[in-house]
Amino acid sequence: MNKNLSHCLPHFSPSSFLAPHWRLIGLFFWGLIISVLTDFAYLIGLNAVLILTFAILLLRSQKSLSPYCKRGIALLIFIALIWATLSWRIEQNRIELNPQGILLAEILTLRMNLLLFSLWLFLWNISDAVLLQALSKLPLPKKLLQLFILTVRYIALLSKLRQKMDRAMRARGFCPGVNRRTLYVIAQSVTLLLIHALLKAETAQIALKCRGFQFTQKKENENVVR
Repeated sequence: MNKNLSHCLPHFSPSSFLAPHWRLIGLFFWGLIISVLTDFAYLIGLNAVLILTFAILLLRSQKSLSPYCKRGIALLIFIALIWATLSWRIEQNRIELNPQGILLAEILTLRMNLLLFSLWLFLWNISDAVLLQALSKLPLPKKLLQLFILTVRYIALLSKLRQKMDRAMRARGFCPGVNRRTLYVIAQSVTLLLIHALLKAETAQIALKCRGFQFTQKKENENVVR
């Protein structure tokens, strides 16, 4: 059924008409536009259009929906915390509903949902390596570019390392609870993770330099030669 539907849908892909670095620039300016939108009709309409476009792309590419659902759930938890914070206010000796806070929470919810689907659409079919190449083409400061590259490069490595540590802790009978032993073990695991993160960062930086990434300006070398 999905295959039949996918053949009926129009062939559309952002990668067919935009280079990755231009998509990043477009996403930046599109985010600025979203940040100033306050009209509910525009926000709801744009959300509907992007959700429909994203659904068409998923059907066309036959990708799994589970990775997107996990990221969407994380955003929903953050939105729930925003609602819990803005929906109430303290007046003298009582707590009451905050109409202005509720209105702001609604606008923020629509904006964040719009930004999430915009991010998925603009970065459609862009891998980590392609994203790093696109970032290197942007007129960004060297230090910021280096930070982006290292973050994208070894965030997955740290995630795998944390999963290995969790499995090792469970294999040794660790059962988390509200006690002193749990805090001690968690503190040790965080310390070990930070140490490994430092080592992974150094290794990743060396590997990236070997692959041709240059973090220093060429003018410095020219000045040394002169």
